[in-house]
Amino acid sequence: MSAGSLRYCLDGRWLATGEVAFAPSSSLVSSGEGWFETLRVEAGRPMFLPQHLERLSNSVSQFRGPDQAPLALRAARRCLQRMASKFSEHESGRLRLILACDDSRTDSETGAWQALGEWSEHRSSASSIEQGIDVVIASFAHPGLGHLGKSASYHWSLRARQEALARGASESLLVRDGMIMEGATGAIAWQSKGRWFVHESSEVLKSVTLDALRRAGVSLESGTLPVAALDPDSSGFVEGLILISALRLAMAIRSCDGRALPSAVAEAARWRTALLELHAREAP
Repeated sequence: MSAGSLRYCLDGRWLATGEVAFAPSSSLVSSGEGWFETLRVEAGRPMFLPQHLERLSNSVSQFRGPDQAPLALRAARRCLQRMASKFSEHESGRLRLILACDDSRTDSETGAWQALGEWSEHRSSASSIEQGIDVVIASFAHPGLGHLGKSASYHWSLRARQEALARGASESLLVRDGMIMEGATGAIAWQSKGRWFVHESSEVLKSVTLDALRRAGVSLESGTLPVAALDPDSSGFVEGLILISALRLAMAIRSCDGRALPSAVAEAARWRTALLELHAREAP
């Protein structure tokens, strides 16, 4: 992705190159308080937008109270409406929506809320789709903060992914008390005895894409995944591992810490197809 592919829209207005977005009085700048959602745009429409906005609303309610969520969502929708002009009928890409509160300003519709939209090109590599991705176990424990929503204070996840890239992998798995909780950028599904499972608890962020898979008819049960299950010598060795995320949709994991895992490429392809077909069916 080139720097030229990035475009920013603040409060319904496209920003010029180098133009400042949030003021120093913004909660995002002054204290790191903000919330965001990352969405995949497919065929000119953000995928599963109502569900992403619902999660964003819940995140805002956690900190600012339920009375602030409608104002924040108005700011988000105003930004999205303006950005929609960027999406052609056949366009795909990444849309990141960031909400922050600036108590020094007041808008008749959105109060002190501001929404920044970031648009960029995005395509998964052919090799990751055809062969799967490599992952590593992060060096630090999962923080267990999923119940707080998708906060802009996302440094632990970014650090985990940086570790993965530094070690030649694409993703980190975050572990707590010997159990794999989620990936740095998505949920983790695993196959055992022919059935697929995911970890679900208040400690991990609720996954919009995981919910979409279930709406699409994919059977995913709740369970726990010990780190030991990724050891080929373990009696409970997994039969497949898949990363579920808004951008990648579903991506097979072919190795962890250099140890090969059973291929889940075909299953991940079926899940991606199911998600794209669901997106088409849910068109307004």
